[in-house]
Amino acid sequence: MVKVSGARAIIESLKLHNVDTIFGIISIHTLDLYDILASEQDQVRFIGGRQELGVGFMADGYARVSGKPGILLTSTGPGAADSIGAVGEAYFSASPVLEITTNVEQEFMGKGMLPTHDVKDQSAMFSAVTDWNTNIGQVDAIPDHFVEAFQRFASKRPRPIELELPTDLLAIESDVELLPPVEPDIPKATSQQIEHLTAMLKQSKRPVIFVGEEMQMMGGSEDLIQFAEKHGIPVVTGDGAKGTFPENHPLSLGQAIGKRIWGENPLLEWLGTCDFGLVLGASLPYRSTAGIGLQMPNKFVHVLLDDSIIDKNYQSDLSVIGNSQAVLAQISDNLGDYVHNSSSEYKQEILDMKQEIQSTLKSTWGNELRTWQAIRESLPEDTIFSLDPTVPASRASRCLEINSPRTFMYPHGWLGLGFAFPAALGAKVAKPETPVVCVTGDGGFQYNLQELATAKQYGLNPIVLMFNDNAWGVLKDYQKQRFDSRFFATDLVNPDFSKLFDSYGFDSFVVDNVNDLKQALKKAVNSQELTLIEVKIPNGFAEFV
Repeated sequence: MVKVSGARAIIESLKLHNVDTIFGIISIHTLDLYDILASEQDQVRFIGGRQELGVGFMADGYARVSGKPGILLTSTGPGAADSIGAVGEAYFSASPVLEITTNVEQEFMGKGMLPTHDVKDQSAMFSAVTDWNTNIGQVDAIPDHFVEAFQRFASKRPRPIELELPTDLLAIESDVELLPPVEPDIPKATSQQIEHLTAMLKQSKRPVIFVGEEMQMMGGSEDLIQFAEKHGIPVVTGDGAKGTFPENHPLSLGQAIGKRIWGENPLLEWLGTCDFGLVLGASLPYRSTAGIGLQMPNKFVHVLLDDSIIDKNYQSDLSVIGNSQAVLAQISDNLGDYVHNSSSEYKQEILDMKQEIQSTLKSTWGNELRTWQAIRESLPEDTIFSLDPTVPASRASRCLEINSPRTFMYPHGWLGLGFAFPAALGAKVAKPETPVVCVTGDGGFQYNLQELATAKQYGLNPIVLMFNDNAWGVLKDYQKQRFDSRFFATDLVNPDFSKLFDSYGFDSFVVDNVNDLKQALKKAVNSQELTLIEVKIPNGFAEFV
């Protein structure tokens, strides 16, 4: 036992769980906590932003790139509320973010007396967008709550957690037992499930593996590659899992998404012709599966960490509530020396499907494909891409080759604008030596342009690749297609972005063709400062050449 304040108990608990970075904004309710944090900057780095939505996205981006929980520090009431959009995105995209926030003093909680920043029910506000949230009512209970939070991150579907405590507890001292991490209990399949699963695999002639967002976030890419190669099974990735299996691999069939904003994809129908599917860590969300007519294999096993969302849009033949990497290891152990030998006809079919997918892209998205291929060629292989839900980003999901996990992130849960730039800053904090490219539009960037100041203050230097059509481009395309080009509320008046970036001392390039874009990227990737590349697309991304 040691006698420490609530603020000290929080910081020491984070250190014991190997936290090295906190994102947040200082507030009157958290001053005691920041006073402790100031003396710990050699061990726990603080990145202070300008608005909680942006700071929340930073923590999320850090988590997606590092594989560690992103830590977000906010304050009572409006500060906490402003983070909800970012926390909701992390929830639906399966990203582990721990938000630590305060509430009003204990004497005022739930009494409606309206002290500063009072909230009717702050915990209820967070319950809709977190896996678990609670109010900590005693200083000596703080370490237990942090142990449970990190246990949940390791053993359950990655989702945000919110821990709050009355602001007066930060200064109160108490005898506290500081607790180290506890070894998590990783959920696995039962022996009966493994026997059933492997029997279906052995009986199949045309199996396929469908990989989802849990494996992207929680790991297992190398195990997946080895398994697919040993058995000759093709791999597709779902929404949120791009790069989990390298797209330049002979067994990769790329993303199993299409139609709507993703273009034509013969894979959607082809999957339904396979006789067995192993779905690893994919929630199979309606908007990018059943909602676009994606057909699942005749028989499939669904491995996921959340039984509340499994079998929602498709009925599996076997559902396993478990960690995908752990279950894949169980399957490998059970198969032993057995190797699934696909027929020569199926091997040729896989090659033909790869070619058909590329041919479809070339015929429908020729310019978009050439643009993203040029961008890929201009950047190092390990470049991390952080994208907003823009027209160019939707094309990137199909046209940009990604060969490593955690190098392609976007808001695939809520699809909220404004994610890309602050998430790119979080990625830069996690991987300062790795190039990071923020792919955004002129509208989406302005959701969080205030975080340019954060980038300057902390020396964060991603490349901002902004496609500027002076419009809400996705929605304007829908108005063109569905409403006979009756445009309303989709045109934008924008600032001079080059002058805006220059006011912070950042470089900028304005380009209107692919060749100039390639040259600008090559210069920007070597810059020590954040760089804007504004891509003019007045007639839309499809006509950019």
